[in-house]
Amino acid sequence: MRALAALLIFIAHYPPVLSAPNPLLERAIDVVTAELHIGVSIFFTLSGYLLSRRYFSTLGRHNVGAFLWRRFARIYPLYFLLCSISFLRVYGRPGFPASNWWPEYLLNITLLKGFSQRWYLTGIPPAWSLVVEESFYLLLPVLVLLARRFSLKVWLAVPVILLASGLLLSLVLRDTGWMESYLFVLQATFFGRAGEFLIGAAFAQMSATRFPHATSLGLGGMLLALAALVGIHAGFNLSVSIHILPGLLVNNWVLPLATGLFLHGLAAHQSGLRTFLSSKPLLVAGYCSYAFYLLHLSFFSEFVLARLHRHAPSWPPTPVLFLLTMGASLGLYYLVEKPMRLWLLHLFPLSGR
Repeated sequence: MRALAALLIFIAHYPPVLSAPNPLLERAIDVVTAELHIGVSIFFTLSGYLLSRRYFSTLGRHNVGAFLWRRFARIYPLYFLLCSISFLRVYGRPGFPASNWWPEYLLNITLLKGFSQRWYLTGIPPAWSLVVEESFYLLLPVLVLLARRFSLKVWLAVPVILLASGLLLSLVLRDTGWMESYLFVLQATFFGRAGEFLIGAAFAQMSATRFPHATSLGLGGMLLALAALVGIHAGFNLSVSIHILPGLLVNNWVLPLATGLFLHGLAAHQSGLRTFLSSKPLLVAGYCSYAFYLLHLSFFSEFVLARLHRHAPSWPPTPVLFLLTMGASLGLYYLVEKPMRLWLLHLFPLSGR
């Protein structure tokens, strides 16, 4: 599932250049591919689902540190490496003096960039979503504690509280260069996107027999949500649907409900689609999907596309970039990401899963 979500995001950023027989069809293709940013929302809901499924019954006060350390070892080392390479490439270049370089680098390696509309797409642009992801890691132990003490229904209030907090922070901080607009809060911060994780986490706790046709209903719902986003995009003549509130409502709430139902069905019921998604090639692609996600829109893609334009202009750039990014991602996973994670967990072997 991770691999397919990463593929959707790649296509959204590098739409295929097709010769359509008429302008309307060409426009339709452009609009649909632009809306494949839904891969990010699918990632968020999948993350909430998997972490809830794995840790809900075991996470407690005694092993919160171990849980957070495992999440850190999984996410941060590769990001730190790629982010540092990205900034070292431009150090000392004209127009990028050290007085600007250091603050921007620190904002990126600390992931604080994710709270500023000005900075969140600097460095490794897709890494803005890591800030959202890491925020969920910090919140999950609290969510588990609340659900055990009260019930899962208490989770319904959490996104509302976070959203209100984010909007209030935006009101207070907008003139300081942080949380500058309500739209930014809804699009790119955990305050606006917590619902995607919580919906996935909630579906992971539901009985396997609760929704007998969950897979097909969920998949149908995801396609309908995509169709709604396409309609909003085209109807309001936008570059992407989530630039306005109706698009955000569908992307941040309707789509996750369908995604959560789909994931619930995949886990609860055997199907041909489940067999396909658990096949060895897709599992391997899923392992390296994190590296792929970071690389696909970074210094690596800039380097590849520039060299193709200069030395092989007749080659199709998007397929070549995809294949090279996949190859680099596999190498990074097996030679850097996995060894670094295992080394860190061995270096500080905190107890707990």
